Amino acid sequence: MADINDSVAVEAKKTAKRDALIEIEKKWQKDWKEDHMFEMDMPEDTSVAPEDLHKVYPKWMGTFPYPYMNGTLHLGHAFSMSKIEFATGWERLQGKNALFPFGFHVTGMPIKAAADKIARELEMFGPNFELPSKKDEEEEDAAALSESVSGLTVGGDNFRAKKTKMTAKFGNTKYQFEIMQSQGISNEDIAKFADAEHWLEYYPPIAMDDLDAMGCKIDWRRAFLTTDYNPYYDSFARWQFERLHEMGKIKFGKRYTIWSPKDGQPCMDHDRQVGEGVNPQEYTGIKLEVREWSEAAQQVISAIPELAGKRVFLVAATLRPETMYGQTNCFVGVSLEYGFFAGASADEVYVVSERSARNMAFQDLSPADGKVEQLGSIDGKQLVGTRVSAPLSCYTNGVFVLPMDNVLATKGTGVVTSVPSDSPDDYAALRDLKKKPEYYGIRPEWVADYEPVSVLSTPTYGDMTAPALCEKLKINSQKDRKQLEDAKEIAYKEGFYNGIMTVGDFIGQPVAEVKTLVRDQLIATGQGFAYAEPDKLVTSRSGD
Repeated sequence: MADINDSVAVEAKKTAKRDALIEIEKKWQKDWKEDHMFEMDMPEDTSVAPEDLHKVYPKWMGTFPYPYMNGTLHLGHAFSMSKIEFATGWERLQGKNALFPFGFHVTGMPIKAAADKIARELEMFGPNFELPSKKDEEEEDAAALSESVSGLTVGGDNFRAKKTKMTAKFGNTKYQFEIMQSQGISNEDIAKFADAEHWLEYYPPIAMDDLDAMGCKIDWRRAFLTTDYNPYYDSFARWQFERLHEMGKIKFGKRYTIWSPKDGQPCMDHDRQVGEGVNPQEYTGIKLEVREWSEAAQQVISAIPELAGKRVFLVAATLRPETMYGQTNCFVGVSLEYGFFAGASADEVYVVSERSARNMAFQDLSPADGKVEQLGSIDGKQLVGTRVSAPLSCYTNGVFVLPMDNVLATKGTGVVTSVPSDSPDDYAALRDLKKKPEYYGIRPEWVADYEPVSVLSTPTYGDMTAPALCEKLKINSQKDRKQLEDAKEIAYKEGFYNGIMTVGDFIGQPVAEVKTLVRDQLIATGQGFAYAEPDKLVTSRSGD
């Protein structure tokens, strides 16, 4: 017992100075609050002329970027706050009326997304937020393992451990309610945070108490929240935009941005769970009109009456419209599924991936803004052998749709136009198809008479950049992914910065100058359109 008392006494002795300083802080902070020490008003001195008022009573104002109220303040806030806090104190010592107002940021999606998470978690786990027990998950794991083992092939090469139902459904992320529990908030109170406005009522008072405890010289009469939750601040923001609009400094219109259909607004960096810094990538959509369906595709088409009388286009997204003169074919992924989607024009249908059709719907490329109208679907394998018209290509009788190993559904439209003279990937794939048509399930005549066509010339690689690079880097097939990535980067840079056009309306001109001109020409003649999509995966805080 004596040992315990001695330990407590030693501990108290260690913190005695700290405790004494805290008591002094509290004493003076109480006096400052009672005396309204940091409330700054406009001087009322009729003996001083208005133009001399600021000379007699010098003023100063500073503030802090509004902290976001989806949680409590942290050490980073305190570090940054100390700068303006010290500056305010210094200006007061200089005899100035030093005003330090304070605002709380509640604009944007983070609060709304967090509130929506709480609402979803209430539906999933109930008011007590009861997660499945560890025992339940272990039983699910054992069942999944048993199911997987029963489906093993000889040698076990195809074995893959399956995720638990919980992990598959909800992932490994921490739940919002767990984050709030870690702050000491009861389950009963956590449920209230399903209402976004509750966040605005809960966290700002805590922040004010913390800032008072820090001793900040803030005039709390001038504290406010952003958004229309505060009509005064909202009117101030509206006034700014209206004045800027009157001055011609801003205008209403459309520009490419990352858009969240679920949230109904742009998904900017602070609204994202994944993809901070990702921007829209602009492409040119090349319209490859179908001239003759493959036998497999024709069977699919005949079962979709909505396609009768329509002009159907495979749409390829390209970053290099100036090379379209050299198209020899187009590629699809044989394992991918494509859709027939109604275009902006009543008689046009686009064959693209579902993901790209969703993007197009928000770019005036569908019958109604934001609405995807799918008329049917078709496998990539069934499209192989279809003959299409390739805008600007010298092969005016059309080119064929061919299979490619590396077509991604997550990039572009899922349709890839092929220019083997300047794209190492395209050259390697076309060469493979020519060597082994039977292996790839195509007819020899679909590739036999289609050779790379010179589009541009560079000092280093001449008229055939892709074949030269494939030979130099010893690229033997389309499976040599590392070498092809290196070759692609070299080819694109060399072509853009040093290339001279060898064909078309702009022959003899630098590629860097021609790119936009060819793009504009394709769009103006209806053979292409502007299309954009995020250059990488973006996920909003709301899960979109």
